[in-house]
Amino acid sequence: MNTSIKKLVSQFLCTIFALGLVPALYINSEFDRIDAQHTLNIKQSSQNQIEYSFHELSVIVEQISNSVPSIANSQTLLRAIEEPSTIHKEALQDLWVMLARGQKYYSQLRYLDIQGNEVFRVNYKDNQATVVADKELQNKSARSYFDTLQKLEIGQVSSNGIDLEVEYGEIVHPLIPALRIMTPVTSKDLIIGYFIANLNMLEIYDRLHYQIGTSSAVPILLNKTGHVIMGPDPEESFGHVLESRVEITYAKRYPELWEAIKDNTSSSYFDGENWYFHSDISPKIDQFEGPIYMVLHVKNHQFNNQYQQERHAIIVQIITLTILISMISAGFVLWNRNHKKNSIDSQLAKAAMNGMSALVITDRNNRIIKVNQEFTRVSGYSLEDVKGHQPSMFASGRYNQEFYIKMWSIITKTGVWEGEVVNRRKDGSLITEILRIQTIKDSKDVIQFYVASFVDISKHKELENKLRNLSEKDSLAGCWNRRKFDLELRDECSRVNRYPTREQSCLAILDIDYFKRINDRFGHDYGDRVIQTVAKVLQRECRETDFVARIGGEEFGVILPHTSTEEAEYVLNRLRVAVSLDLDNVVTVSGGITNITSDPALNYKCADLALYEAKAAGRNQVCLFLDKEMSEIA
Repeated sequence: MNTSIKKLVSQFLCTIFALGLVPALYINSEFDRIDAQHTLNIKQSSQNQIEYSFHELSVIVEQISNSVPSIANSQTLLRAIEEPSTIHKEALQDLWVMLARGQKYYSQLRYLDIQGNEVFRVNYKDNQATVVADKELQNKSARSYFDTLQKLEIGQVSSNGIDLEVEYGEIVHPLIPALRIMTPVTSKDLIIGYFIANLNMLEIYDRLHYQIGTSSAVPILLNKTGHVIMGPDPEESFGHVLESRVEITYAKRYPELWEAIKDNTSSSYFDGENWYFHSDISPKIDQFEGPIYMVLHVKNHQFNNQYQQERHAIIVQIITLTILISMISAGFVLWNRNHKKNSIDSQLAKAAMNGMSALVITDRNNRIIKVNQEFTRVSGYSLEDVKGHQPSMFASGRYNQEFYIKMWSIITKTGVWEGEVVNRRKDGSLITEILRIQTIKDSKDVIQFYVASFVDISKHKELENKLRNLSEKDSLAGCWNRRKFDLELRDECSRVNRYPTREQSCLAILDIDYFKRINDRFGHDYGDRVIQTVAKVLQRECRETDFVARIGGEEFGVILPHTSTEEAEYVLNRLRVAVSLDLDNVVTVSGGITNITSDPALNYKCADLALYEAKAAGRNQVCLFLDKEMSEIA
């Protein structure tokens, strides 16, 4: 009784496994898809926020900066300065009040004489514009920004970074961060004073809010020391100004994040729970003293609603499929239990039930007699197309005769063979399969039929190959990377070692001359284009059998199989000239060549020494260093 129950349970579990394999692969791919989509949604939405906030900030600051010279050179201001009558003063004050109310970003509009005395001033706070009385005007010559004012030339507009408002030598409370846009006021080509527009950064900061997921996100502005200039929590801001908050800095609170921000190797950072997206905005906003980093903090749960809905939908599918497959499996087990016939038809049905999705049944002579609909869907062949033919018609040509001899030997001995193969569809395209072939025998143990079942895993293999290719490609240069280079060099060394009298190959290392000087002079963007151009030229000019890889910052490796050192030297000089011509003789390369032996490390060292000789000899040339020279040195 126990044996019978165990057999039924075993059949039930095997049936569930067979029927559930394809759905399980599908469900796993769906989970991977929504995880990837979840991450992509976070990055895309956050990138939109960074771009939105930067655009809002830059537009506001740029518009106000462009309007400051017009205000400073207005006839209303000049009349109030040169003819300080009550009418002229009130006209100026009315104009400034109107500007403050209309713009709403000004916290102060001021005119200072050349001694630093405030002559005219309008404050704007809590939607109220007020004219400051003469007795309340102050001397600002002691402020650091006044030194900046005195250095300005006629027509020049400047700023002094984001600072806090100060009155009578004391920081104003509640704290008001301000960005001062300043320009000289001139009359008859002489500087007679200075116009200053204080921008209320709190008002501007409110414009940077952006709806992200189900929450409103606002970026944080950091200075070069990691102190918060502007952020959602005022108690953690202005540590670069207030001594009591000097320790509140991202450099100390989030050291790994701060290093990622400074390195700027990526625009995002994930600490396992939260995302941080960052960008240096100071190069694009002249009024900021850089670097100024815009950082967006996004919590995973802000996007969880849609993510959980998709996961819940898949879980519902899992439950439904599990129930359905269990019912089918249970029905099959019960049917099989009550089925007493030990006929060929019964064995064929059992093989079909326990096999994969697509089925091909052949007779004892391996001639196709039956296929199912899944086979037709996957391969494109109908029963009429293949009936009477052997399965070899599906062969892709990738396997030699030895492979098939071994496969049929296993089938003959064990009655079953299973493995991964590549075959060809009706349209000529390749299909990667998990293939299972089993025999059906009669009561005399004589093979009557062969049943082949398979699952199409082409997309899965394509994804594997794509990921493998990405891991072995250099994202900047577009050629192979160091990891792939090391593998290829090791394989080439093995071939040379296996056939020492027949195989002759060479290794070359090329290095861009004065690359650091190029970066310093023209910028890293130009340096990147130089690397891309060199890689493009090397791949274009090399032979199909040659292998080109970027193995360092400005260093490239070339493996030249079936090539003597004399031929390699000719090839490398041709590459050197091609690079120089493509880059208008502005950029040159130096190269080192060695013959390939069985030792990859020795080969690389010899090529590197050859490159060193080329550099020492003046650059823009090719040198040769053979392995026997290393032995002589040793």
